[in-house]
Amino acid sequence: MINTRLAIGIHILAFVECVPEKDSINSEIVSESIGTNAVVVRRMSSALKKAGLLKSVSIKKGLMLAKKPENITLYEILKAVDPSNDLFIVHQKVNPQCTYGHSIVKVIENEFRFLQFELEENLKKKTLHDIMKKVVNN
Repeated sequence: MINTRLAIGIHILAFVECVPEKDSINSEIVSESIGTNAVVVRRMSSALKKAGLLKSVSIKKGLMLAKKPENITLYEILKAVDPSNDLFIVHQKVNPQCTYGHSIVKVIENEFRFLQFELEENLKKKTLHDIMKKVVNN
């Protein structure tokens, strides 16, 4: 199942970069932009901080990017907010007596590994800055 963690991580970082008053940014303000609970934003922000992508402006409040947007890849964001990032998972309860079922799982797993690799390689080439430019031009 594909989740929304990457999209939320990108949204948090882009929003933080675009807000001029960095010391006034908090999880409630960011959550309003995203349309999610502030607890989700706090959890994701914590992961982004641990990854060195986001930092606090002061001890109690405020957020800012730890790196320039052009130096933050979408892959880095993905690894920060979803470390296991298994985007494609094969069902595991296949009937062991079914030759076809047993064989197709191996084929699907190989295809999914290839797709995961391709996606990750593409995410390494795209930056937060690339996304932000498209948002401004949209």
